[in-house]
Amino acid sequence: MHRHARRISFISITILLVGMVVAVVPYLWIILTSVKRQVDATAIPPKIISPLSFKSWEQLLDGPFLGSLGNSVIITVATTVATLAIGVPAGYAFARGRFPGRRFLGGWLLFSRMVPPVIFIIPLFLFFNQLRLTNSYLGLVLAYMSGLLPFTVWMCASYFEDVPQEIEEAARVDGASRARAFLTVVLPLAIPGVLTVGVLIAIAAWSEYFIPFILGGFNTTPATVGLVNFVGSAVIDWGQMAAASLTLVVPVAVLTLFAQRGMLRGLSAGAVKG
Repeated sequence: MHRHARRISFISITILLVGMVVAVVPYLWIILTSVKRQVDATAIPPKIISPLSFKSWEQLLDGPFLGSLGNSVIITVATTVATLAIGVPAGYAFARGRFPGRRFLGGWLLFSRMVPPVIFIIPLFLFFNQLRLTNSYLGLVLAYMSGLLPFTVWMCASYFEDVPQEIEEAARVDGASRARAFLTVVLPLAIPGVLTVGVLIAIAAWSEYFIPFILGGFNTTPATVGLVNFVGSAVIDWGQMAAASLTLVVPVAVLTLFAQRGMLRGLSAGAVKG
């Protein structure tokens, strides 16, 4: 039995190491490509080791990609703030309210998360085009919210349900209105979960490609769509593309680590006893 357990442990560790290598190698290759000389970045067969060169980064910072990166920041921040401003109170209403149609709306929110966004993109484009919302920050934020609001409401409702209702009732007995009890009692207890949802919204908005590709324009092109500019008709600038990819990957990696930590705190936020 002991030998059999050791064999299973060895196989598990081997599989884990292979999985880690498979996951890390693409990112390592992007990092190496971003600091290669341009002739080495496009070499066939590819060169793994190359003299360090930061020319790709210099050209990236001097080019129009910084504008696209700024657009991504604007769209991500606006989407996150607007989605939380609507989704958090709506999630609280679903968690505490008992109103007609609650089950239907809850099922609709869940159903909307299961439908591929590509189904809505054509009618959404036609509708936004009539309202002159294409190639605008407002149009992109509204389009992002149409997909992120159901997720936000559903997740926030689960976090608010973890907050003991007795604490809120005690605040109501002391004379606080429902709005004041929500803002001063319930929301602070659920803030780890709300922050986690906010981080997940920011990651989704930052990484979105399909919606801005269809609804965006020259003035609102985010960095995910701006990467296409490095693909030419005759050659691909792999050095600048790798450097630009890192500017997108690193923030997502940092936010993902924060979200994982916040998720555990959010799940235990409702364990407070009054």
